[in-house]
Amino acid sequence: MKNLTNDRKPSRIRKAVQAGVLHWRALNGIAPSDERESSIYPSLDTILKPMERRVPIEAFVEHDLDIFPSLVINQHKSSRIYSLWRLMTWLSVIFTNIAGNSLDWFLRRNRIERKAVRLRQSLERAGGTFVKLGQQAAMRIDLLPWAYCVELSKMHDRMVPFEVDKALAAIERTTGESWQDIFSVFDPDPIGSASIACVYQAILKDGTNVAVKVRRPNIEKIFLADLQVLDWLSGLAEFLTIFRKGFTTNLRAELRETLLEELDFKKEARFQDTFRRNAAKSGRDFFTAPKVYFEYSGEEVLVQEYVRGVWLWEVINAVENKSPKGRAVLRSMNIDPDLVARRILWACFWSMDEHLFFHADPHPANILIRPNNELTFIDFGSCGSFNNHQRVALEQLVLAMDKRDAEGMTLATLSLMEPLPLVDVPRFVRDAQEEYMRLLYTFDTPAEFTEYWERTSARQWVVLFKTARKYNIPLNMHMLRMIRATLLYDSIVLRLDNKLDRYAEYQMFMKDRARMIRKRWRKDARDAAGDDFLLKMEELGSSFSDLILRAQSVLGKPVVRFGSTIDKLVFTASVVTRMLARVALVTFLIALFISFKDLVTGAPSTLVESFASIASSPVYLVFLISMLLLNIRLIIFRLVDRDLST
Repeated sequence: MKNLTNDRKPSRIRKAVQAGVLHWRALNGIAPSDERESSIYPSLDTILKPMERRVPIEAFVEHDLDIFPSLVINQHKSSRIYSLWRLMTWLSVIFTNIAGNSLDWFLRRNRIERKAVRLRQSLERAGGTFVKLGQQAAMRIDLLPWAYCVELSKMHDRMVPFEVDKALAAIERTTGESWQDIFSVFDPDPIGSASIACVYQAILKDGTNVAVKVRRPNIEKIFLADLQVLDWLSGLAEFLTIFRKGFTTNLRAELRETLLEELDFKKEARFQDTFRRNAAKSGRDFFTAPKVYFEYSGEEVLVQEYVRGVWLWEVINAVENKSPKGRAVLRSMNIDPDLVARRILWACFWSMDEHLFFHADPHPANILIRPNNELTFIDFGSCGSFNNHQRVALEQLVLAMDKRDAEGMTLATLSLMEPLPLVDVPRFVRDAQEEYMRLLYTFDTPAEFTEYWERTSARQWVVLFKTARKYNIPLNMHMLRMIRATLLYDSIVLRLDNKLDRYAEYQMFMKDRARMIRKRWRKDARDAAGDDFLLKMEELGSSFSDLILRAQSVLGKPVVRFGSTIDKLVFTASVVTRMLARVALVTFLIALFISFKDLVTGAPSTLVESFASIASSPVYLVFLISMLLLNIRLIIFRLVDRDLST
């Protein structure tokens, strides 16, 4: 829900109002000269009208913030005819990239950065699902090269808004009431227009200012059709052995869940309301979320409190551009960027360590800064959560990083990746530990001699992704969301205060957490234990968790299993047998067809003669070679799997 600058002329808004009035007249069968017009529709000009909006401090500047960053497959279906139509759009995107990359190769300017830019631009032109696909792909450094992830992270989805009458119709479908009975004023010009929804500002009958988020018409149909096309193309790529079978299954399932989850405004409303209520109980009053008006909200409409303030991206621009005007506005609102950074980081730690879930997309356009450094988080369409094992492993990773313990970081990483496939664990540990050792050298360099992005958690996640990709280890949905959120949090807080020490802030949060634990103990057991005792209990728990992780690693060291080797041989024999059977069947059917054709034409031939003519056919030879290559690829994919078990 981005607050876009209103640079449209008043005449365009007047035309939108007039179009809305004419539409409602037509729906109710009222002609322009109808005598009821004066009694029914004078209020439209007073309800459907522009509202005042704040002009941003600075013009929006694109930043490379989305560096990276889910598995339940929903039972939604799409029309095959519509999916075929959407396939044409996909083919145009694919053709554009192949043709452009081929031309660059011919002109000897074939750089990966140019390929990444071309892909981003083609996805943005296609819009809709392609924008979301690019944003999700930007998280998958375990699958894509770094240059692609960085370029795709620049994608923004400021889309052309849809007609206001469709938004009003959606509101009426959701509430079962006339929109005139709900709002005293409704601004037809949206303040935000994304790929999934448009956001309008309005005033309820009781005078409450609200933001109304309305889902785009037919957006679910488009998403489902594009997901069907993606399934087709992925299946073709796996059949042609471009990817090994099942390689894209998790990615497609995660994309499907993420897209369909963001379409469900009911679920988003529940997340937002839960976050708001629990934030009020956290002991800190500097962060919250807008109040949701459930009586007006549903699957395609979300009505929430309209919060006034400045967007986080405006604060970042004012800091980085050293704008006197921007600084003056921030001072007038008593906004301190350094304090904002620390508070955002505290909210991050709280949501990941203490709360039921965390905001998985804390983009600067999803955080609003109110006077006195108060934070409001919006857009809870994407959230993640941890189980207890993952929480302990993540905490161990942070503490090991702070202690410069490469071995502890590696063990925590292994625990986060569980369950592991067949993998050479000792070799994995050795490689990851060497990468972490090189990483720690950078963190020991003083802040004044490093860039802000060198001191984020990005580089430790790069190590994780790099080793996961090397050993073909899939990453679970919640871990990817956590990494994405952590990277965004780190990026925005260091841009606000480039000297901020994330690990020192985490230690301070742990003290706050000890006080929260004490309150819970007092409530449950009336225990008056002090902070020192509670912190020792926490440390004891961490030490015990670390002992468990190390024991799991030792006990989980692999042993060679010759049964796996036998399985590979059986698989190879099975593939070869199936290939020979298929070739024999196809050959026999072709020979029968040739014999039948010759019999009809009066020149009968035997099956032996038919087989001879088939064997001399160039087309048949191409078929045999293709079958051989495809099956060899399948066998190689299986043979390279390590003969180990974890």
